[in-house]
Amino acid sequence: MGLVLVTRIPGLVEAQIAAGALRSAGIRAEVFDASFGGIEAPVIEGLGGYRIMAPEGEAVAARDVLKLLRASPGLGEPEDNAPWSSSLADAARARKRNWRLVALIILGVPAVFWLIRLVTR
Repeated sequence: MGLVLVTRIPGLVEAQIAAGALRSAGIRAEVFDASFGGIEAPVIEGLGGYRIMAPEGEAVAARDVLKLLRASPGLGEPEDNAPWSSSLADAARARKRNWRLVALIILGVPAVFWLIRLVTR
C-alpha cells in the first residue's frame, strides 16, 4: 500500500501540527517537502504547500480528521478538498502584489531620473 496525498498546507509549522493531529488519531501521516521547504519556502508555497501524505487506506479518514480539526472553534469552516487552500491563494496574491511593487520601483526610478535630467537641461 503506497502513500497518497491528503492535502497541501502552506506553512511548515501548520503542516507539522496537522500531521501530528493525524498521528494522534492513529493515522500514519508524514509531511513531505519539509527539508526542501525549510530552505526554499516560497517555492513550496508556489507549488501549493507542504504535502501531507498518508497510506491509501487511511487517506479518507485523514481528510475527515483534518476537516474536523479545521472546524474546531476558532479555526473557521472546513472545506471539501484542502482546508488551507484559501491561505495559499491569499499568499499568492500578496506575492503578486509585492512583485508588481518591485517592478514599479525598478522601472520607475530610472524614468524619474530621466525626467529630472530632461527638465533640468
